[in-house]
Amino acid sequence: MDSLAKKYRHHFPILETSCYMISNSLGAMPREVETELQSYATLWQTEGVEAWNEWFPFVDEVSGLVANLIGAEARDVTLIHNLTIGSALIASCLDFSGPRNRIVYSDLHFPTISYLWQGWKKYGAEPYVIESDGIWTETEKYLNAIDERTKLVALSHVYFRSGGLQDVKPIIDRAHEVGALVMLDSYQAAGVIPIDVKALNVDILATGVLKWLCGGPGAAFMYVRRDLQPQFMPAIRGWLSDKEPFEFHMPNVNFAEGMHRFLTSSIQVPCLHTARPALKMFGEIGLEAIREKSLALTDRLIERCDEYGFQVNSPREKQRRGGALTIDPLGLKKHSTLTTKTVCDELIRRRFIVDYRPPLGIRIAPHFYNTLDEIDGITKEMAKIIG
Repeated sequence: MDSLAKKYRHHFPILETSCYMISNSLGAMPREVETELQSYATLWQTEGVEAWNEWFPFVDEVSGLVANLIGAEARDVTLIHNLTIGSALIASCLDFSGPRNRIVYSDLHFPTISYLWQGWKKYGAEPYVIESDGIWTETEKYLNAIDERTKLVALSHVYFRSGGLQDVKPIIDRAHEVGALVMLDSYQAAGVIPIDVKALNVDILATGVLKWLCGGPGAAFMYVRRDLQPQFMPAIRGWLSDKEPFEFHMPNVNFAEGMHRFLTSSIQVPCLHTARPALKMFGEIGLEAIREKSLALTDRLIERCDEYGFQVNSPREKQRRGGALTIDPLGLKKHSTLTTKTVCDELIRRRFIVDYRPPLGIRIAPHFYNTLDEIDGITKEMAKIIG
């Protein structure tokens, strides 16, 4: 199972100095990114404004690499700045003036989504927040919450605190039964969970490359089902949304066909360069192989946690587990000087790179470039810290 690590570890310099297990927050940087950014700087330096002739098509090239990883066609994916902007773009396409104005999401969703939809109440949206057990949200709760009042379900594919993997297909099917849309947040899934947007029949999917996809911050991507694209006319629009952007139409936009209508203004070119090396690598490896490796690593982590008496605050079942586990090495035990947060801080000081998410504990997110020996090492180190 460590064959992937053996083949690809040398692409990630941080693995030479650290036990890096926080790819659900920021993936390790491929060494090829440095060359990519140098090529960006050289082109700008030598070609000046003419560089845009290469930069504009670059959006579609990198969007195509993302599309390949989620079972989409390149023409149905485009660049967005982040999930918040992507959600706002979709929200700005929708009419909340009638009885169908409800936005359904779980209390486990990343807070930015809640903030966005709570803010959209001023435009008539009615957020409906499903209560969870703090780790996972029962599918039945979604099914019961979705009815004829539902406009859109803002669905988290993998929950950021616990790493719990949601079974999204029944929720998508239920939403469609009542005429509602589904926007799937796959930030914590893409790069570690195989995704097929056509098999899911999901309406909208957004993801970013900074986490499991190892592409760094600043570049996110959105898929919209092709038959829906002509219906969406975002109120958040910019000059690149126009069919003929260099004609500079006034006063209103003449929307581009397809996904370019969701482009706003100048594209974040350096971020596309940081994304390309790993996206090519993921296409070469395949998400099924990465998922198999991920499950082996988290299986081992659960085993070691049980041996040491650490509390696992993530689903244990493989079908409910994403790529990360959240661990409380203290659990219900009281310690005279330590807290779970201070254990996390000490791990980081010792170059075991993880993070802390209250109230569940320390997030440990091994990726395809990690090894079983590293799983053994980090759990042993936690036991040493606790004493």
